[in-house]
Amino acid sequence: MTQHWIKNKVAIVAGGASGIGQSIAIEAASKGAKVVIVDIDEDGGQRTLESIKSNGSEGVFINTDVTNVESIEKMVLAAKTLGPINYLACSAGSQSYGDVETTTEEAWDQCMDVNLKSMFLLCKQILPVIKDNGGGGIVNISSVQGLRCQKNVLAYATSKGAVIAMTRAMGLDHAKEGISVNCICPGSVDTPMLRYGAGQHGEVSDVLTEWAGHHPIGRIGTPQEIAKTTMFLWSPDSNFIVGQAIVADGGLGSVIL
Repeated sequence: MTQHWIKNKVAIVAGGASGIGQSIAIEAASKGAKVVIVDIDEDGGQRTLESIKSNGSEGVFINTDVTNVESIEKMVLAAKTLGPINYLACSAGSQSYGDVETTTEEAWDQCMDVNLKSMFLLCKQILPVIKDNGGGGIVNISSVQGLRCQKNVLAYATSKGAVIAMTRAMGLDHAKEGISVNCICPGSVDTPMLRYGAGQHGEVSDVLTEWAGHHPIGRIGTPQEIAKTTMFLWSPDSNFIVGQAIVADGGLGSVIL
């Protein structure tokens, strides 16, 4: 394995059991990071870990409820045993459909807890650790729907818009501490959550084909593409980028529908 800026650094990836988070964990490990896979999905987390270890990389899976501060505190203590923590990716996510009339309070709270509160709690616990270790990077996964919105996704779009605002505030607050904080706003990316969403609209393959056609690039994205964007935002090459929402959407947000 060639020398890399992230080699032997500890990177925590929340939501690492599947989708974008899984790809971030695998990509970071391929560069030599010691990866902490964080999720409540035991089976998925172990699959990610097996993939990492099969390539000779180092990592652990820690079953964690990212909406619970005590669970996060225990995870951080365990993660510290791997070495100094310098990087965090917040990729845990929940989808919700409905407008203001049809969205239940339970669905609203679930979406806000997983998509927004979890990022606040993770950053609150881990950012001071990163600062004590000399700095590093935090990447939050938002969505193009935090900037532009389709119909019937009230709670989801609201949570993702709030992630952008929180990221901006954190980026400004900690810019002089050697910690970069940015977020990524993906368009449609081929993940289990996207396929679940497609299933709410019809036959999954047909809906994905339709959604792909909305992207000027002519296809939906891959989790690996978002993982590579995360690596860039963690890297020293992005040091002048502060509190930004980086849109990686295949041109979707630029289309007038």
